[in-house]
Amino acid sequence: MDRQGVEGRVSDTSDTAAKIGNTVSDLAAQTETGVQDKLDQGKGLLHDLRASGGEAMDKATDLARKASTVGGQAVARAGDVIEQAGDAIQGAAREAGNRAGQAATTLCQQGGRAGGYVSRYTADQPLTALLIAGALGYGLAHLIHWP
Repeated sequence: MDRQGVEGRVSDTSDTAAKIGNTVSDLAAQTETGVQDKLDQGKGLLHDLRASGGEAMDKATDLARKASTVGGQAVARAGDVIEQAGDAIQGAAREAGNRAGQAATTLCQQGGRAGGYVSRYTADQPLTALLIAGALGYGLAHLIHWP
């Protein structure tokens, strides 16, 4: 081979290497552009996800606060109802105690009056009182020894 043929082949090889280098550079630039676009899209999606997650967290926190507030109000209302029920029960017990006291006082007064009536009757009618007492005693004895 002569020198021109070798130089021609070297020149062709240099041109081919330059074309390959240009093609590789173009592919690298296109790949870099594509990758950069995908990274930008990913950053946008990541930002949207962070914002959505933050909003969801805020909503969940707000719901938890509202639920806590409602629960506290329910407990307070239940406490008020229990207190009112206790007051009502105490009032009813006081009223029953007062009525029982009045009934006992009335019964005691009526018993005293009945005793006075029996004493006067016995003083006025001693024989009749003796017969009534005997009949009552016999009746009680008969009830006690009833088979």
